[in-house]
Amino acid sequence: MKYSVLALFLGVASAYYRPAYDANVAVSSSSSSSSSSSDDESNVQLAGDFFVPGDSGMIGAKAYERVIPARFAGDDDDIFMRSMIKSYAVEEKTPKTATDPGGAPTGKFWMTKSGAYAAAQEVLATHKGLKGNKLQKYLDTYFNKAWGHFDVNQVGRIEVIKMPMFIRFLASDQYFQFIQPPKK
Repeated sequence: MKYSVLALFLGVASAYYRPAYDANVAVSSSSSSSSSSSDDESNVQLAGDFFVPGDSGMIGAKAYERVIPARFAGDDDDIFMRSMIKSYAVEEKTPKTATDPGGAPTGKFWMTKSGAYAAAQEVLATHKGLKGNKLQKYLDTYFNKAWGHFDVNQVGRIEVIKMPMFIRFLASDQYFQFIQPPKK
């Protein structure tokens, strides 16, 4: 009886928390080729629930403009986090309700698997000197393991604030330094 209730709960939870993937950038690993993933999961996109980097234009009667949180907006703040938010993160939209049409920016930023992959390519190239085939081989070997370590519930995204930890884990270097300007 206990197990059937648990199975029912897990079934309902997995139906409610549908994974979201950004299908605009393919992330694959030659070392993990599983053909058991369903086609509909890989075709799910974030377009309706998130603003992606570079989005601009009208949302209802207002124009969308990405607003970087104040703690990351200044030049004396965390430049790495500002770069992640500005260039790679998706911003959550407000949900549609009976009284609100939804679709407004919330200020909550997430990293999709493809966004984290693109960020990892840049950071590993600039900070670790990995380029070309070496970079691709490194990502093919370690990226999916690192992603799985942070996206344990397999929802297809992680909080952007976890990117420094993600990059350190991926680089296998807990002392990895992100260059920041000196405090004034």
